[in-house]
Amino acid sequence: MKNFALDIIPRPGFLIPPVMAGLYAGYWFNRSRRRLLKERIGRAAFLNLYRTARNFAVMLGRNRVEVKGNLEPLRSGGILYSLHFGAWELMPKVLSRLGFRVGVIANRYADQPGFLARTADLILYRYRAKPNVRVFYPGDGFKITRFLRSGGIFGVLVDGDSPYDKFDPVRRLGRLCGVPLVSFAVYGDNGRPVLDLGCDLNRLLRERPYDYLWAYRSRRRE
Repeated sequence: MKNFALDIIPRPGFLIPPVMAGLYAGYWFNRSRRRLLKERIGRAAFLNLYRTARNFAVMLGRNRVEVKGNLEPLRSGGILYSLHFGAWELMPKVLSRLGFRVGVIANRYADQPGFLARTADLILYRYRAKPNVRVFYPGDGFKITRFLRSGGIFGVLVDGDSPYDKFDPVRRLGRLCGVPLVSFAVYGDNGRPVLDLGCDLNRLLRERPYDYLWAYRSRRRE
């Protein structure tokens, strides 16, 4: 299938300063996260945050997104997997606009005490739950399996304490449901976001190390 572009405009340049301010504040006031990020990326932590702020602004705004790769293997369902890389949250929005039923999995922050955790859960749910997009949570294994077997596309991020920490369970899920596993990434190319299907994630990590941000311990470890 040839590459094509999907219009969701205007561009989100005005969002970059406030998003960047929020990320820097969260980095500075969370000592454990700051230490972990420095362990993983060293002196380039602030450059990493800057690139992440730009990616977050793209996720929050509206853009013209180019789609690269072959969509045909996903017509009868499949698993799209990636990392916390680039503007990953755009994938469900783009595919749902193309008529696919997409499911994503997210952690429940409301399981943690406090008003901020509950508010974060509500905001993220409203951002993610769109027409043709369904939000799943840990423990929804039966629902996810049924969704895949009915022809849905399930999107999941497989990094944790390492970039592929959670890949093996995802691969087993694909075998159980008889659906293909396809990698994806969303990144900037000449100023325009690209949804790249079937991409080489290892190559992207080497070429664009500052587009990858993961400053958490895996919840399984915690």
